[in-house]
Amino acid sequence: MTKLSNNKFILNFTPTGMIPTKEMTPNVPVQPEEIIQQVSEAAELGVNMVHLHARSPETGEPTYKKGLSALS
Repeated sequence: MTKLSNNKFILNFTPTGMIPTKEMTPNVPVQPEEIIQQVSEAAELGVNMVHLHARSPETGEPTYKKGLSALS
């Protein structure tokens, strides 16, 4: 285990996940506004890294489509 100097740390927040859908849990953010809100709240708590998975703007389902724009 590597010790970080000066008490620095990485706190990674993954709000969208790769599997959850609104049908599974109404709390998973899938729309840009929801994701922005949750990331902002987490940043206030000390999160310093965010990992997101792309979502289809039509269905909210996870997607691997290259070049997909959430604002389309």
